[in-house]
Amino acid sequence: MTTPAIQGPAIVYGASGHGRVVADILRASGIEVEGFVDDDPLADRQVSGLNILGDGEWLAEQAGRQVAVALGVGDNFDRRAIAERCVSAGIPLLTAVHPSATIAPSARVSPGVVIMAHAVVNADAMVGQGATINTGAIVEHDCRVGDFAHLSPRVAIGGHVQVGNLSWLGIGSTVIANIKIGAYSIIGAGATVLHDVDDWVVAVGTPARVLRELARRI
Repeated sequence: MTTPAIQGPAIVYGASGHGRVVADILRASGIEVEGFVDDDPLADRQVSGLNILGDGEWLAEQAGRQVAVALGVGDNFDRRAIAERCVSAGIPLLTAVHPSATIAPSARVSPGVVIMAHAVVNADAMVGQGATINTGAIVEHDCRVGDFAHLSPRVAIGGHVQVGNLSWLGIGSTVIANIKIGAYSIIGAGATVLHDVDDWVVAVGTPARVLRELARRI
């Protein structure tokens, strides 16, 4: 899979560290980045050599232009809200794939996904809308990564793993084959998941065990 061509420049929504990485991915892919959009009124006017062009209201006014938005926000729920606003305004979501990432031809990658440097998405895997596959993460064959989920750096998930919508797998965590991670759940950094994990829980350790339930944010 290659990053789709777009008409006109890209705009990165979010000017934090995560957003700066996304901007670097686009530029490494030969995509012109016009600047950032950020809803923080205290944000610097220029980040990584790129201007902060405005906030979400400014972006909505650009709907008639040939621009696309890459999602540069790490928080899953915030990223979903931003994506919904962009789609409602008629602004397309850009899929950002670092040139060093390896994406199988049979893998399916949805709009708004970010796949960072040295990540791998193997045969017949599916990555849902707005998901983040962070630096060096491995998505094995036949996996299903849900919408707006986040696989942190060096996460590895075995074949046929299902990761629910808006779930977050912490840095260096490992999920063995055929496991289901429920929606909206968090897997702690370095955890090893050997059994299915329910929705709306935090699981940590090796083997991973449920630490607590999460407050529901839907």
